[in-house]
Amino acid sequence: MHPFRRRGAVALAVAALTASAVQFLAPAGVAAPAPAPCGPLDVTFVLDDTGSMGGAITNLKTGINSIVNDVVTASGGDYQFGLVTFKDNITVVNDLAPGNAAAVTNYVTNTLAAGGGSNEPEASDEALNTAVNRKPAAGRPQNVDFNGVWRTNATKFVVLVTDARPGGFDDAYGAADVANASAVANSALANGIKVSAVYVPTSATYQAQIVPVMQNYANTTGGLYTAAAADGSGTASAIRKFLTDCRQTDVWLHDQTTDTGVETNPNGVVWNSPDIKVCPTAADCPGIQPVVGATNYVHVRLNNPGPYGSGTGLGTLKVYYVDAGGSTSWNNATNGDWTFIGQQSVSVPAGVTVVKIPWVNVPGPGHFCLLARWVSATDPMTFAEGSNTALNTKNNNNIAWRNFITVRVKPTKPVKSWFTVGNATGRTIKTDLVVGTPGKPLVGNGRVVIDLGPRLFERWKAAGGQGEGVKQAGETSIEIADPRRAVLHGILVEPGERFKTELTFTGGTVGEFEQTVTQLSEGEDIGGVGYQVIVE
Repeated sequence: MHPFRRRGAVALAVAALTASAVQFLAPAGVAAPAPAPCGPLDVTFVLDDTGSMGGAITNLKTGINSIVNDVVTASGGDYQFGLVTFKDNITVVNDLAPGNAAAVTNYVTNTLAAGGGSNEPEASDEALNTAVNRKPAAGRPQNVDFNGVWRTNATKFVVLVTDARPGGFDDAYGAADVANASAVANSALANGIKVSAVYVPTSATYQAQIVPVMQNYANTTGGLYTAAAADGSGTASAIRKFLTDCRQTDVWLHDQTTDTGVETNPNGVVWNSPDIKVCPTAADCPGIQPVVGATNYVHVRLNNPGPYGSGTGLGTLKVYYVDAGGSTSWNNATNGDWTFIGQQSVSVPAGVTVVKIPWVNVPGPGHFCLLARWVSATDPMTFAEGSNTALNTKNNNNIAWRNFITVRVKPTKPVKSWFTVGNATGRTIKTDLVVGTPGKPLVGNGRVVIDLGPRLFERWKAAGGQGEGVKQAGETSIEIADPRRAVLHGILVEPGERFKTELTFTGGTVGEFEQTVTQLSEGEDIGGVGYQVIVE
């Protein structure tokens, strides 16, 4: 989370600001306003607009300017609004979009009206599903896709207002609807979205069924629940209270052993987190190479608090893998180069919490990089995630990257491993491959040979075939003559390309050694792998 965000619940200033734009310009001699207390905010309203909701809608119309101004002020103008209404169907009115306060305010003020929906229940669960999971319209009684993008660096809110039980799209209430509502709440938690709910008790008939569902939305995601008056009064004030709750926690992971959680990490290497390891079971272990074909467990250590918040963290840990290598791409919708392993939602008190996520049927050959992401409504990424995993990890203490492989070698039998050269920077780069060691290099008659493969070898030769501490060992293979530092210079890699190279380790003196392969772009570390070479 961002260093300027205040700890604890924040009382938002209500300023006389227009809903369409905000400028923080101080007159000469007058101090500039304090930094925005919440930082970026994404807020989507999910509103029941059936006939029985007339009182609540009238109250909301009266209060919408204050609600919107609160958000604009608290975010320092860095906000997105979304608006979804529902009966037994769903209407996407506004996607999440930057600076769209005027559009949302105008709709609520001039167009939003109560009508229809004579049969209770209503599709509140599916309307939330639309907003939380960005559901398309295809196959759903929904007017258009919800294309709004929840930003990873924003505090994310959904505000639900209804007087009805959840009924999906069949206008009937049952156990399946309760389960669906619970699943949507869990999905919101996994996406770092806080759901707060206003219940309008226009009738007491189904109150005993409605209230637990709405409370579960709030309790599961860390949001708030409020009951308005039967005539809808108090709806707007409840929403304003919800949106003051931008308290910040700071659960974090080490990038490497010297990391202190400071963002942006000033210590260089971001791919050797000591907080991630693989074990054969849920029991603790020193860390192993994943066993191909078996169920392993990824153990991730979460630290609380970091430098920017306090209190118990509530969120979801997500873990991913990719072939061992350097620069890798990230995409918030598709995961980029990474393959999802699993996730677990947890509460993280002060201290260290170890989360253990099963990795079912580990694929071969078993040499992987691992990525862990902490997603939380009270602990958003400080910097919005882009396509470059290394930059995302460096900027955000919610992310950790572990690229460390154990290679067991017999003195007389070479063993192979791999390193993938990639480019997630979004531009053409000339990359250097650096083979080195943080401590004890492979010595004696041990050897390290890297086979670039035909295409990458040609790229290197086209760049002049420049190297340090290397010698050619085959048609496309390079032997590392100096295991303390060897470099292949200037290999051209286009955006999105990935080349798998083959490493061959030959054991010499018995013992444990460590070699690293690091990919650099313009001198900047964009990813690497540590190889623990055990000669036995």
